[in-house]
Amino acid sequence: MGSGESTTRKVSFGVDDEDRVRILRGIKLSEDVLQRMRGVANIPPESSSSATSPQKEKGASRSASSASQAQSPPHRAPPSSKSGKTFAKDEQRRYEQQQTILKDKLAKMAEREREAVREELVKTMSRERQQARKEAEKAKELVHIHTRTRTSSSQCLSLCWTHLLNHITVPKAHPPEKSFP
Repeated sequence: MGSGESTTRKVSFGVDDEDRVRILRGIKLSEDVLQRMRGVANIPPESSSSATSPQKEKGASRSASSASQAQSPPHRAPPSSKSGKTFAKDEQRRYEQQQTILKDKLAKMAEREREAVREELVKTMSRERQQARKEAEKAKELVHIHTRTRTSSSQCLSLCWTHLLNHITVPKAHPPEKSFP
């Protein structure tokens, strides 16, 4: 290996406990080679990395980089591979698409909530109408009793008020106001 030419070799790599590529069949890789293999700049440099000869590093990085690309998931192309304007336009388009999707989802959620409120309101109004009909029938029945039994109008009125007071519900949040003479 004293010559300055690089030779093609077959290499295999292994992973350490943290699933990082570290060993190429007995060759320990430098952090620089590891960064180039992964295409990521956020690997912290290791203080105990051993220096390798440029010839070994070239052959190892070329073979290992193609092997790691086959194993790693596809990454988005970095901005340097496209022109700055094209990349910015793509990012803007993606952002606008995400915003549109979010707005659609929010609109659908709001529509579902409005529909649920509408259904609850219809149910409540139906119950109230039914209750009003029952009270009207009861009042009609009381008037009929009055005319049939010929009770005095004050007795009939008293019966009506008693009936109404028994069926009126007062909201708990707003108790009836006291009237002072």
